[in-house]
Amino acid sequence: MKNAPAYVKVYSRLKNEINKGTYPVGGFLPKECELEKIYQVSRTTVRNAVKMLVQEGLVEVRQGSGTRVLNHKAIQNYNKVTSVTESLMKKGYRVTTSDMMIDIILADKQLADELEIPEGTSVARIQRLQLADEEPVTLMENYIEYAKVPGIEAYENQFVALYQFLEEKFGLQIDETRDRISAKSATFMEAQVLKTEPKDALLVVHRVTYWQNRPVSIDHVRIIGSKYEVEISGKGRSK
Repeated sequence: MKNAPAYVKVYSRLKNEINKGTYPVGGFLPKECELEKIYQVSRTTVRNAVKMLVQEGLVEVRQGSGTRVLNHKAIQNYNKVTSVTESLMKKGYRVTTSDMMIDIILADKQLADELEIPEGTSVARIQRLQLADEEPVTLMENYIEYAKVPGIEAYENQFVALYQFLEEKFGLQIDETRDRISAKSATFMEAQVLKTEPKDALLVVHRVTYWQNRPVSIDHVRIIGSKYEVEISGKGRSK
């Protein structure tokens, strides 16, 4: 570390201060001009150090606000049946729902095929924005055959964790999930809703949930990539 570049030294000191709680989760680092004075370095050095913190998921730079200290990323273990919301809660985030809308649509061919129902069947569509510690983190769309959740539209904005709600109110349990996971750049509209930057990385999960080998729901989730990780284990060699 003695011969390391100046920005690496600043990064290490800032990381240490974050870990000690000098700069607590949810708070902000000092402004660039203040960090220049604290560490007696140039603006470029400060920016390179902060960039390293961003890449490690320790902070995020928010235009007009400053550099905010993040909690460690929520990790979802895909070897267990759980949801994004439940994973965030287990990590200690206070999860709330914003701007929920529930409506009834008719299943098109793709949706009908995935839910194993006739095309044109009534389906409940649940659209919502999830917040973690009051910060937008994920956009969710869920589709469930309406006959399985009659009257669900009356519960708009009355639940946070969908799987738990389905089990408690409708007796729908989930014992298996199948996921397609990909990455994409946030569109302008997605960035506006999630309060991130256009072209920032989003983790996209397309999930089919099951109970006793029968589909329960189709879930389409877009998550801010810097705030989330997926943990998957494998056993046995596949060639």
